[in-house]
Amino acid sequence: MREVVLLVNFQDKKQLREIQMMLLTVKLRMRMVSREEYLQTLGYLAGVKGMEAGQENYEGEELGREMMVFAGVTEEHLNQMLFLMKKGGVKPVDYKAVLTDTNKDWNILQLYKEISQEHEAMNQVREK
Repeated sequence: MREVVLLVNFQDKKQLREIQMMLLTVKLRMRMVSREEYLQTLGYLAGVKGMEAGQENYEGEELGREMMVFAGVTEEHLNQMLFLMKKGGVKPVDYKAVLTDTNKDWNILQLYKEISQEHEAMNQVREK
């Protein structure tokens, strides 16, 4: 699998353009994930060999936040990208994940739910 970053639900065009430029700088491919693809597995969307497309299209509501999924990205490229985003003053993307053996069979909605729960738990700990 080649390095690729999945971009999900980016409504802010300026933020998207800035992130796209940073991905080009780090020489990372990107794939915009459409709302209709939210039921596809992360592995399929990232181009993992042997993972096939599902037949069902998502017809529900859009997600509440944007999300980035780093698939097959080296630690060096991931660190470069995160540094550029912070240094460049890009509007923060709170929902970020790395493709793993565990989540490669999940779809966008499942990953979004998991990250949402993690964020909520972290925010509760910070408030204490």
